[in-house]
Amino acid sequence: MNIDDESLFETYDRINDVESARKKFEGQKYLDPRCDPAFRALLDSEDALVNFLNAILHFEGENAIQSLTYTVQQDEIFHLPEPYRVKFDIGAKTKAGKRIDVEMQKLKLNDYIDRMMIYNAFLLLRAKNDYNKEIDFQNMPDAQKKMFRYKLPEIYSIWIMDYPVQFMENVYRDEVGLYNLSSVGKESCIPISTKNKYIIVDLTKFDKSKDKLETDEDRWLYILKNAGSSSSLPEFDNPTFEDALRRIECDTASDELLIRQANMKDFLYAYSDAIDESFEKGRDNERTATALDMLADDKPIEEIVKYSHLPKEKILDLQKTLATKADK
Repeated sequence: MNIDDESLFETYDRINDVESARKKFEGQKYLDPRCDPAFRALLDSEDALVNFLNAILHFEGENAIQSLTYTVQQDEIFHLPEPYRVKFDIGAKTKAGKRIDVEMQKLKLNDYIDRMMIYNAFLLLRAKNDYNKEIDFQNMPDAQKKMFRYKLPEIYSIWIMDYPVQFMENVYRDEVGLYNLSSVGKESCIPISTKNKYIIVDLTKFDKSKDKLETDEDRWLYILKNAGSSSSLPEFDNPTFEDALRRIECDTASDELLIRQANMKDFLYAYSDAIDESFEKGRDNERTATALDMLADDKPIEEIVKYSHLPKEKILDLQKTLATKADK
């Protein structure tokens, strides 16, 4: 069963007043930054975003981001020629021209890898278009245009996943790039291009305790995973972290943020219930199909109970139904 999250989002009564929203978070110190509204608020300052990106991208020294411009929750309409809507969580452009998209993904999607590639493709197209404007490509002489027609800026797609990522078995952070198959597995294996890179973080595999946090990457991931369920967090002794946490503190968060977060919380419950219901229906259908196949092969009832995990009464009912259809 495919679930349209946009349609499901409309199936519950939306909260519009801040008092109702506050009740959702009674006894909670921080809003959960694994939900989009709090995630965006957590990183909604240049200092926080620069620190976060340098940490996650492992940029150091001369390669470190010094300054950037950014947008939060930006809708983009791409025409293919039909309009295709993409909502980027956080988009950034560094002073050096790097383009970065940061996505927090709490809901597990069946086609999440496809979604990552679609977002990356649109990020690349937008980055190329912006780059062409910056270099005034349209007004270049034809000879010069040939030099820049396909030139791309560096782009990075960062995905923070709050569910197990199948291809990441023993790591919580991985990088995906463009490699040639013949070099994969060799010590000399390097990407054939470094201009387009995915950084994927699996929060479910990040298990460092608060006394083992050594890097800023550790600290950010610890905050993302634990802030929503912890009554207290470690003292980071860093104003950037302190300011970021203050933005998602329940007692000081803006009314707009509380309402958005409360609605998202309800949406996640509704989505989870729908997923559970869909899963149960699918599992029942699979068990029934197994039982029917075994009945058709004249397998003993006790054996069918064992392998289909259906109650004996259900299997006897299926047997009667098959017998009735056979008589007709």
